[in-house]
Amino acid sequence: MKCLTLLGTVGEEPQWNARFSSKGHQAIPLASARMVEQAPMIAQLIRDFGLELGHVTDQTPEVVRDLAGKTYGVFHVEKAHGSPSIPAQEEFVARYRIKSVVGFGGSLASGDLFAVILFSRVTISAASADRFRALALDVKSLFFPFGEWSTFDGAGPVDRLGADLRA
Repeated sequence: MKCLTLLGTVGEEPQWNARFSSKGHQAIPLASARMVEQAPMIAQLIRDFGLELGHVTDQTPEVVRDLAGKTYGVFHVEKAHGSPSIPAQEEFVARYRIKSVVGFGGSLASGDLFAVILFSRVTISAASADRFRALALDVKSLFFPFGEWSTFDGAGPVDRLGADLRA
């Protein structure tokens, strides 16, 4: 089953600085378009990337081929407070004074998608958010060394990357 898998995290709270201590975000199942709809931020991120939810949940070789090299939009919520796309309004958005959310990403050779999501305490305009589009290719290139490695085998690049992020 496809899952949105947390590979790195950094934030104000100590538990936000290690993916292993994440509560409820280590893996988000992407079993069906209907299930993805239950996570409104993820559903909107996928749509803002220019994809249909079925492209992510029901990948076929044709879909993987079509995704190769595709440029993606930027997920942007200029006003996080009150947005139906950003859950946990009181316990996260209000408590941590989140003003805007920006996400960007792309497709890997395997057909898997990657996304970087940033929560900001300052308002990010649409024009500024669009500039994150250029970062997607740079971040994608960082994944090239991972090649065929198993993501969570305890010895692969992701585990070393996690150690590097904590250093």
